[in-house]
Amino acid sequence: MVLLDVTVVAVALDPVARGLEMNASAMHRVVLVYALSLAALVPVGGMATRKFGLLPVFRSGVVLFALASGGCALAPAVGPAASLLLGARAVQGAGAALILPVATTVITDVYEERERGRALATYAGVAQLFFVLGPLAGALLTRFFGWPSVFLVNIPLAGAVLWAIAKARWRDQAPGEPLRVLQPFLMTPALVVLVFALYQSGIWGLDARTVPALALGVLLLALSVRVILRATHPLLDLGLLRNRTYAAAVAVTFLVQAAQLPVLVHGAVYLRQDLHLTVLGSGVALLPFVAALAVGTFASGFLLERFQAIRVPVLWGLAVATLGTAAWAAVLPWGAYLWQVPGMIVAGLGMGMPIPALSAEMMSAVTVDERADASVLRQTLRQLGGAFGFAAAGALVLSANDRESNAAGIIKASATLHGFVFASIVLAVTFALAAAKLPRKGPLFRNRV
Repeated sequence: MVLLDVTVVAVALDPVARGLEMNASAMHRVVLVYALSLAALVPVGGMATRKFGLLPVFRSGVVLFALASGGCALAPAVGPAASLLLGARAVQGAGAALILPVATTVITDVYEERERGRALATYAGVAQLFFVLGPLAGALLTRFFGWPSVFLVNIPLAGAVLWAIAKARWRDQAPGEPLRVLQPFLMTPALVVLVFALYQSGIWGLDARTVPALALGVLLLALSVRVILRATHPLLDLGLLRNRTYAAAVAVTFLVQAAQLPVLVHGAVYLRQDLHLTVLGSGVALLPFVAALAVGTFASGFLLERFQAIRVPVLWGLAVATLGTAAWAAVLPWGAYLWQVPGMIVAGLGMGMPIPALSAEMMSAVTVDERADASVLRQTLRQLGGAFGFAAAGALVLSANDRESNAAGIIKASATLHGFVFASIVLAVTFALAAAKLPRKGPLFRNRV
């Protein structure tokens, strides 16, 4: 449900912006607000699971996600439409933040270590099927029922999820840990200020507003990290980052997400606005990228099992993703779709390969008692990667776009190119980091040698 929403909204972004008369900045915020809310509140979701249990929190997240989706669809065509939509998107992100920390923890608990790599890859791959269906589903829904339908579709999906949970008959026991208010109260504003200051730098430039806002965000984040580190019951177990294998895998995951989200969103908008495809045409045209992502995700688990080394799917994937994204970027100014397809496929295949292998490595690098905290920290930093990456790429795109196009909600191909170049550089840096820091034989396989 969460992954379907990502690609559905990406394809419907231009019709949403036109229907609500949004400028380019507001159009970006439809994605950024959701990504930031999700990232900032994942730790709160993890804290809630330790107080109330995994399944009650998961159910609450599903219900909240569905209600917020309905709120997105009800944004009026006149009046404060953008503000209402962005508020509902923030609540939708909060619902997703209650869902995601549970999923990996449950899968890790119910599968033995020898099956865990393939189980996580299968889980991610099945989820990617909905990711693949998103562009086509979003295009068909928008074409025949209007853009509100891309949010309304989450309501029956939520009903199906709740029914599936009831059928699973899985039970868990809540540890009953106390809720902590101060830590999220400090961390959430810090992340909001820092990410939006980074994004607004594309509009403001490095002026008297940007530098103080970035400095304030860094200061608040440092303060919140200090409070978390000193807490008896920390919101995030940052001590896990002392585990070098886990820390390296988390850093690579953060950077992969920082490249993937800008490519997905700006690629979808480019197809609609610069190639002037119909909504349905742009949804179909994005399928090579998202389908390749799904294939790469499935391939990750098999490569992990075949070569018994985390570096194979991760390094191969990052090398392929870097070359594919750069190739896609190189032909963007030509305006010819068919020339973009090879880059789309190669980029998607490469981006899909690292994450499942890294997830299995991270969960195997920690003890059984640390897995729940490790899952929350992993999800937090992964989603933060998407938020920071999209904010940075969005700032570059807005700064390269002319003022008239920004006001009209149009992003030119020359501006989109900046976002793709950013993603290519991030992937290249990630490859270098992974090559230097990832172990040749991680904890997932050491006991088998």
